[in-house]
Amino acid sequence: MSLTSLVCKVLEKLVRRAILDHMFDNDFLSDCQHGFLPGRSCKTQLLEILDKWTEIHDSGGALDVVYLDLTKAFDSVPHSRLLTKLQSYGIGGGFFEMDQKFLT
Repeated sequence: MSLTSLVCKVLEKLVRRAILDHMFDNDFLSDCQHGFLPGRSCKTQLLEILDKWTEIHDSGGALDVVYLDLTKAFDSVPHSRLLTKLQSYGIGGGFFEMDQKFLT
């Protein structure tokens, strides 16, 4: 359930689409990135990594795996740091003025 208004949800989708287009156009995203991208998900990431693990196992290689749960990681990122990171990727202009008002 979300308390966000319909207008905010539509605006969020428009901003998300513009940011993703910018990130794809400038090759800022790795092929290893699976979350939050169209056509990629946790399932596709798991299938891809399982395939790699199977190759390593079949060739007799050793394998150690460590998984971290970063579910709440984005909740703890300071907004100022996030905005600085977005600026470093060339995302700015009126977006930051609008976002500053929205965040406060």
